[in-house]
Amino acid sequence: MITGLLKYEDKNCVFKLKSFTLEIEEIENRDKIFIDDIDYLFNPDNSKNSNVPNLLIGNDFDNGKEIHFNVTDIIKTGAKTHSASLYSYIIFEQEETSYDGIQIHADELNWFHNIKQSYSFMHSPDTGQSELKMESFENTEKQFEFNIEGQTIQGSLNISRTYSHVSTMPIKLQTELNLYFKPTNEFELVERLANVTYSFLKFITYRKNINFKHLILKKKNEEGKYRKVGRLYIKDLQSHHTEEKKVLQERLIDFPLLEEHLGQLFEKLAENDIYITHIPETSLDQNIITPSRVIMITAGFEWQFRFTYKELSRVSEDKYKDQRQEILAFLEEKIEENTGKKKKYFKSYRNLLLRSNMTLSDKINWALNEFSNELNLFIRQLYNLNGVTEVKYSDISARIQTQRNNIAHGNIDEEFDSYVIMDLIVLEWLYYAMVLSDVGISRANVRSAINKLFNRRFAL
Repeated sequence: MITGLLKYEDKNCVFKLKSFTLEIEEIENRDKIFIDDIDYLFNPDNSKNSNVPNLLIGNDFDNGKEIHFNVTDIIKTGAKTHSASLYSYIIFEQEETSYDGIQIHADELNWFHNIKQSYSFMHSPDTGQSELKMESFENTEKQFEFNIEGQTIQGSLNISRTYSHVSTMPIKLQTELNLYFKPTNEFELVERLANVTYSFLKFITYRKNINFKHLILKKKNEEGKYRKVGRLYIKDLQSHHTEEKKVLQERLIDFPLLEEHLGQLFEKLAENDIYITHIPETSLDQNIITPSRVIMITAGFEWQFRFTYKELSRVSEDKYKDQRQEILAFLEEKIEENTGKKKKYFKSYRNLLLRSNMTLSDKINWALNEFSNELNLFIRQLYNLNGVTEVKYSDISARIQTQRNNIAHGNIDEEFDSYVIMDLIVLEWLYYAMVLSDVGISRANVRSAINKLFNRRFAL
């Protein structure tokens, strides 16, 4: 708990900060009762403040540190007491309250940009003599950029080293994600960047239980170096569900697979161009199929399919009939001009355009054929291990559509087809194939990403 002083409605108050609840007590004229106080005593139901300030500023008792509170609502809890709900708050280190960078620490980042690349060592079991070599920061730093709200964000990943003479771990390694932007003293941008990073980590791990250790605000000084000016705390960016170390370290899409397109992935997440609502809470939840999960997974696929392939509805088909014919003519020319993979590429898009009123089954079947080279290895192994020797994409697609429709029509008592659980696993892989391909990831890396994220254990 943190206590201190702040001003609220031009009155001096003491505050108590507990988690993301701010208890406020007026300390002026404590022994006097005013009209507002009488109104509360006789009308306690009118306790909610309709004029909620976006920002309250206080100073803590212990160190006099300035704290900025981002308020969502305030209610009056007594004649001179109030309770504020917070979305976030910042505790500043010094007098500086503007910043142009945020540094993010999370366990998942340590294995996304793997800390192991920062060192090498030699060890002699006979003598006990060991030699550790640390790489330079220059050799481990990776940079990228993306746009958000019309501003270019400069990103960097590096591995910090913390040395200690009083610990059994004399060297602590940690991956840091730094995001730099134009100087500001407002919450909005840093909250957005933290949330985009949270979405990114959920996407690359296919689970929601991400734990941010620290959100550190930084400011560039006159020498061009960044120094810490405060810490940001955001509600709901912590999970109470932990993961095993093996899951943390191995079950994720890591940096080498995304390196050339990391900025594009961040940008699409920032613009909500990637559907992530269906991602399960934990790695164990990935194995639990419920009616709601079926709806969420199929909705995620359909949303992403529509966005990735710009599916035409019948209305848009009529509205843009002339343009559609021009596109079809262009595709026909390309089909005639090309051979091999390029010919197949143009034919697939022509077929998609011709079948604009596709059912869920049509979409799944089309996408499975589109990514057959990347997914077929995993698909056949999955069904073969469960005694199915003949696998047809059309059957997978039809079963998923039937199951989704049963649930959507309220027939939740209908038993799942025994194959549907496998079908939905395939649909999850297909979703990732579409998203990663749309970002620009090579088909080879798409296959490697799915192999790693879903623990398929193929030596690719």
